[in-house]
Amino acid sequence: MQNFFNKIGKTASEAASKAGSKASELMEIGKLKGKITTKKQYIGNTKKDIGAYCYELFEAGDIKDPRIEELCEQIKAYSEEIEALEAEIEEVKEKYRIKNDEDDPAAEE
Repeated sequence: MQNFFNKIGKTASEAASKAGSKASELMEIGKLKGKITTKKQYIGNTKKDIGAYCYELFEAGDIKDPRIEELCEQIKAYSEEIEALEAEIEEVKEKYRIKNDEDDPAAEE
């Protein structure tokens, strides 16, 4: 009977050891994956910085690469569209401001 309990104790101990080892493995992998994610964010931020710098060069007329020029022209077109949409927003605000003033008798006093 003593032998039986020794085997159960040994099996339980081995299982606990394996579980602890697996938990440590997963924790270490999680930390490394977190570092990878951080580095990928750094890469993304650096790419944005490169893009901003290239656009500054484009605006100054210093870009000679046709692909970069094409992309910068797209950005310029989007920026112009944004300006037009912002102007529309102001027109809508003004239209509703005038309409609300007409509807509000207190505004006439």
